[in-house]
Amino acid sequence: MTDIFCDSADMLSELNHELNISIFMDVILRLDLVYECCDLSIEHGQAILQLLQMHHDISALALFRVQFEAVVRAYWLLMVATNTEIQDFEVTNEDELLKNVKIPTAAGMIAQLENVADINHIVENFKEFKFYSLHHLHSIVHSGRNSLIQKKVGLIDSQRLIIVKQVNGFILMAAQILLRHAAKEKYIHYINEKYRHCFQMQSDITVEQKAEIDRRYKKTLY
Repeated sequence: MTDIFCDSADMLSELNHELNISIFMDVILRLDLVYECCDLSIEHGQAILQLLQMHHDISALALFRVQFEAVVRAYWLLMVATNTEIQDFEVTNEDELLKNVKIPTAAGMIAQLENVADINHIVENFKEFKFYSLHHLHSIVHSGRNSLIQKKVGLIDSQRLIIVKQVNGFILMAAQILLRHAAKEKYIHYINEKYRHCFQMQSDITVEQKAEIDRRYKKTLY
């Protein structure tokens, strides 16, 4: 387990260096919000890795849900949010912070993103994560039953390894947006290839393992 944390730290160091020296497209409100969500998702990811390494599993899992929603919102803001919805995120005074503005949930954003063919592979990852993990993480975020059970049983190393790889994957999804808007999208391929073992890919799961996972979650197969 030590190796995956060390390698993830190296990956993040390289990625952050590249982002820090990048010049991004001129910021309009939409892009400004997108960049902020990407930064948040990467920041959350770094914190999760540190928490997992210290075996603060419940705090890590609670933040895992927040990291996921940050990267989903980044793609939603970039790809499908209307100009009116974008304006809802603009705050010009303190009173506006108290306004009750209705914005889509993670499920709502993912449903809208399904219509964007260019990022179909990313949306499929979002849908899988939503199906298998979101309900469990929702309970943990709200200190529900799952958080108390998970606190008692903890995480075994194999579970912790999968979470680390998924966290790194969300970091890379956020970084992909940033680097694309700095004309450095090829750098993502470099990171992906150099640190392949730090990411969870569909090809890492055998057909038999997938069938067992689906059986456990009672997923309807069509």
